[in-house]
Amino acid sequence: MIRGTRQKQTRLSSQRGKTSSTRRAAGTRSASRREAAHRVRTKLSRKAAPVVIHSPKDLEREASLKNFGTAVRYFQRRNYEKAAELFEKVAAGPVREMADRARVHLSFCERKRRHEKHPRTAEGYYARGVAALNSREFDQALEYLSKSNKMVPGQEYVHYALAAAYGLQGDSDNAFIHLEEAVRLRPQNRVQARHDEDFQALSTDPRFARLLRAEARQPLA
Repeated sequence: MIRGTRQKQTRLSSQRGKTSSTRRAAGTRSASRREAAHRVRTKLSRKAAPVVIHSPKDLEREASLKNFGTAVRYFQRRNYEKAAELFEKVAAGPVREMADRARVHLSFCERKRRHEKHPRTAEGYYARGVAALNSREFDQALEYLSKSNKMVPGQEYVHYALAAAYGLQGDSDNAFIHLEEAVRLRPQNRVQARHDEDFQALSTDPRFARLLRAEARQPLA
C-alpha cells in the first residue's frame, strides 16, 4: 500500500510539472505577442504623426527669436560688436515687438562702442557704420560700411546697410545698387526692406516697387 501511494504521488507531481511548464510557455508566448503588438502600434503612431507646415510669418518670428537670443548672449559677454550686428537684423525685421526690444539693446551697444578704439575687422567696421547710421551721421556711416565691404566683400547685411545709408542721404542710384545686391544674396531682405523705415524715402521709386513685385512672384516655401 505504501509503495503504490508513492507511485501515484510521483505521477501527480510529474503531471503538475508538465502543467506548470505549459503555463509558463503560454505566458511567454502571450508576452511576446503583446510586445510585437506594441512595436506595431509605435510604428503606426510614428507614421501617422501630423506634418506641421510653418507659415512665412512663423519662420520670420523664429529667425528673429533665434537672432535675439544669440545677440543677448553676446551682449552679456560684452561682445558689443557681435551683439549689435544681430540686434540690427532683428530691429530691421518684420516682428514689431522683437524689433522694438532690439533697438533698445542696440542703442546701448552703440554707446559702448563709441568709447572703444578703431575696429580692426570687417564686422567691427560694420557695427560702427550701423551705429553712425542710427545716429544719422550718414557720411561716417558710409565710410565705415564701405571699409567693411572692402575688407570682406559679398556680405548681404553690409550691402543692406549701405543701401539704407545711401537712401537716407538722398543717393537713390547707389542705394538701389546695394539693395538689389543685398536681395540677390539674401532674398528675405525684400521683406525687411518693405517694413524698414530707413527705406521710406525710396518707397515711391518704381525700382522699389519692382523689388516688392519680385517678392510676390516667389513661390512660398
